[in-house]
Amino acid sequence: MKKSLIGLVTAITFILTGCGASGDPIEVDNGWVRAMPPGAKMTAGYVTVTNNGKGELRVLGASSPFFGRIEMHTTVMDDGVQKMRMVDGYKIAPGESLELKAGSDHLMMRFPRDLETAGGQIPVSMAFRTTDGELVSIESTFELRQSAPN
Repeated sequence: MKKSLIGLVTAITFILTGCGASGDPIEVDNGWVRAMPPGAKMTAGYVTVTNNGKGELRVLGASSPFFGRIEMHTTVMDDGVQKMRMVDGYKIAPGESLELKAGSDHLMMRFPRDLETAGGQIPVSMAFRTTDGELVSIESTFELRQSAPN
């Protein structure tokens, strides 16, 4: 019970203090979503996650009120053909960063909902598990963009 309470307090602290500031245990930076043509059912999201903690960090998933489902994908070569594969998470070693980017690991954002009401800003919640088993949720904002930032 005590360990669960400590985990809950830690998770709430992460949520309330935000993300992206240098020195935070988990930094979520430069998130963006590729804009879609009307009628498209999916797009991709990209972001950099930095593990400033002392133990391995596992990305468990992501969600947004503007998408029905967000999957984690990787891109692999299969008989000379580039293909996407869904994965169940990403691991980030202490002091390392994971860059989700085009042609590599990325978030597949499916079933968009009312993106025109987002004002170019997509709230995304990312879920993590720390080495000691704590669950952490980080709230971030991804930019809706036509192309990759410079």
